[in-house]
This record gives sequence, structure tokens and C-alpha cells, in this order.
Amino acid sequence: MSAECGSLPIVVPVTFKDKSEFMKTVFRKHEKSYAVAMGWTLGQLRTFVTVAELGSMTRAAEQLGYSIGAVSQHMSALRRAVGSELFLRRGRGMILAEAGRTLLPRARSILAAQKQAEMAMLGRDFRSEAIVTLGVFGSASTRALPSIVRALGERHPHIEVRAREINVETMSAAVIDGAIDLGIGINYPAVPLPPMRGLSWRTVASEDFGIVVPAGAPRLTPLDLAEADWILPPAEELFGRAMRLATSALGIAAKETHIVTDTAVALALAGTGLGLTLATPIMMSLGGPDVDLHPIAEAGGREIIVLTSPDPADPVAAVAEVVAEVFRPRMGP
Repeated sequence: MSAECGSLPIVVPVTFKDKSEFMKTVFRKHEKSYAVAMGWTLGQLRTFVTVAELGSMTRAAEQLGYSIGAVSQHMSALRRAVGSELFLRRGRGMILAEAGRTLLPRARSILAAQKQAEMAMLGRDFRSEAIVTLGVFGSASTRALPSIVRALGERHPHIEVRAREINVETMSAAVIDGAIDLGIGINYPAVPLPPMRGLSWRTVASEDFGIVVPAGAPRLTPLDLAEADWILPPAEELFGRAMRLATSALGIAAKETHIVTDTAVALALAGTGLGLTLATPIMMSLGGPDVDLHPIAEAGGREIIVLTSPDPADPVAAVAEVVAEVFRPRMGP
């Protein structure tokens, strides 16, 4: 069997005894081949993609487990190899320069090919067993993943599903690039996903936003909502834009006191009375007994979607169907 990394074919003999060591050797040689041409490494490309997705070297360092200095060194080395700026500063964040926009999809393809090769080298007998990688995010993984794995074990014992936590904002790109076989994602009707080549999705659940308040708190009046402090995601994220449209639909200009990315942190802060936030019933699985959810239909909601390629392989389609069935009881009327 073979995998493609850029223009370099990697032929993997299935009779190789130490497959794990063989894989490492192959990619060492792969890195050296690229070093001759451009002087970059897979590690630098991985760092570049992470910075591009998160828009910040600080956040990329946190996600990768690197120091900020190491991330900066990777980006400096890659910039020298390319011979052009990859990013431009904008406010406190970073956006891709023209060279960065050109490199990003190709870097993703190289990293996806590496991941596929790793999966292929695990010593499995693919004639009798299929391995499917499923992209998940916080609330979906805690609520649905155990049921998905259990149902697959009962109906399709030859299929092994492996979860990969993916930033829900980049789930579509992960499917398109082949980093995962399918993903559980989010679509906000107020900020709908655009059609994308190489991607198909279907809605498997829909749920309304509600207002998160400390446990036992009374219903809030429109005046309460207008005067309250709010806990919202960053405005540049899809979730952040959807939240702001939702608060606008309530007829208020939300006072954005706390900007928080992590849903669990936002729920915890709301439970202490530091501010209000919006959530759905599935999102509340990341909270605890200190918070209540007050339904409010005017705020709109979100859809849980399953993302695949337009023509997924049979094992991937089987997993997608199980995911849909697990979420289906939560479909609204």
C-alpha cells in the first residue's frame, strides 16, 4: 500500500516486521527530502497550521504543549525557508499573508498524509477490520461518544472508531483535508455554513439556546437581560457571532464583560453570578449543579451535524448513521 505526502510517494511493504520503526524512518527521510528543497520540517508545518487556525502564537503554544519561544522559532525557520512572510499582524492577532494562504492547504495535506500513514502502520488486518477516525468536540464527546462506541460494538463489531478532539471551528477543514474520516460539527442557522467542495453534511439534532443562570435564580426580565454582564465567546469565532446575533434577537445590546472560549469555563462563571451566557441542553453537560438553563425561544439555536466526504467509504457511512441515531432522540419538533 502507499500514501502520498506532497509529491513524494511512500511505498509501505506489508511484510515489514517492525512497522512502527519503519514509519518513523520513512518520515525522517521525508523531512530530509523537504529540507533539501525548502528547509522545513513536519514539526514546523504542524506549528504553522496550528497558528493559522488559532490566529495566535500564544494559543498555538498552549494547544501544542510548546513554549512560545519554540513556536516563534518554528515560524522564523519556516519564514526563512519560504523566503516570504507567512503572517501579518492585525490587532492582537495574526492573519495569513499571501504566502501563508498558499502554503496552508498544502501543509494540511502533508500532515493529513502523515496521519493516514501512521494509522496504516498500526499492524491491523484491514481485510477484516476497519478503523474510522471521528472528530469530536467538547459537549458532543462527553454526551454522545460512549453511546456511539457502544452501538458500533453491537452492530458493526468489525469497525473500530477512534475519537480525535478537533476545534469545532476547523472540523470542516479536518474532514476535507483527510485528517479525520468524519466529524461531529455545529451549524448555526443564524450564521450558516457555506457549501464546500469535498464536504457533505446532514443535520442530526437541533436545539434552542437558553440563558444560563445560577441554580435557583428566578426568571429574568428584559430589563435584567439588558443590564446584566455577559460572558461571550470571541466575536471572530462562529459561535461568538451566533451568540451576538442571539442576544440581538432578544432586543438587547449585551454588555460583553467576559470573553471566554471554553464553554465549561463560561458555565462555571455563570454559576458564580459573574454574568449571563447562552447554552443549549447538550452544552449544559459541561456544567454542573450550580447552573440552570432558562429556555428562551427568541434566541434561536444550533444544529448538530455529521460531516463526511460526499462519497464516504462504507465503514465511514456506517459510523455516520450510528452517530445520527444517537443524536436523533434530541431532534426538535
